[in-house]
Amino acid sequence: MGLYTDRYQQGDCEQVWQDLSALHANIRQGDIYLDAWAVAVETMRRVRYNIAILQHRLEELGYQFGYEWLKEERGDIDEEWIQAQPARFMPPVPDIEEKLRYFEEIAGPLPLSLRAFYQGVGEVNFFGRHPLWEKLFEQEASQIRVPSNLDPLAVEGFHEETIIDDFLAWKDMMQKQGLAPQRYGLVIAVDYELKYNVSGSGAYEIEIPNQDIDAPLVGEWHNTTFVNYLRICLHYGGLPGLQYISHLLPNELAYLREALLPF
Repeated sequence: MGLYTDRYQQGDCEQVWQDLSALHANIRQGDIYLDAWAVAVETMRRVRYNIAILQHRLEELGYQFGYEWLKEERGDIDEEWIQAQPARFMPPVPDIEEKLRYFEEIAGPLPLSLRAFYQGVGEVNFFGRHPLWEKLFEQEASQIRVPSNLDPLAVEGFHEETIIDDFLAWKDMMQKQGLAPQRYGLVIAVDYELKYNVSGSGAYEIEIPNQDIDAPLVGEWHNTTFVNYLRICLHYGGLPGLQYISHLLPNELAYLREALLPF
């Protein structure tokens, strides 16, 4: 193992990510790349483990995953829309490395954090509801600007047919308009409003190409990087909006956080 990987395994997780992030594109050089990639892979192994733990704990605490309840409450939601929504968790497809390699050939490098997520985690979608927590959240709403809901953790997986087609269409549009090449906004998840089929501001995106180990998650209300977004989400049980009512749920959050792997 390399220096950064050793430090990471010894518990210096966040500082290692900060140090590697400070190197920017230099992480692509020689042994540093192998070390940085090993850190990214181990990080996403822990993320996947934590996601699996939190799914069960949330259900034990009364969280209702899925969309059926939304159809019952709103007349504009139908079964077709529900069926089109992402599953709670989907592992990566067997040939994900090959698909990512091809995409990077045409679009440029992905930050290692996102590439490792696609390869090691796949796709996650914590959409659902907890009536009591939502009620508490609404009671605090006068002090809350964003989000307007608990903004469940969601990261879209690498769907080749969608992502590649969208990138090629964007590239073609840029060329036809005679615009200089720009960074492409790769959609990571819809925003907190669109998760509930309400018109929102757009999506959470990562701009590529990006040779760094991590990247800003553009449009997300914490204004942070992808890895730190995952940290925040999982620190609040996969529901980052709970940060506004954490003082009202100390026991529940302590249970959700118990023995999660640091990353």
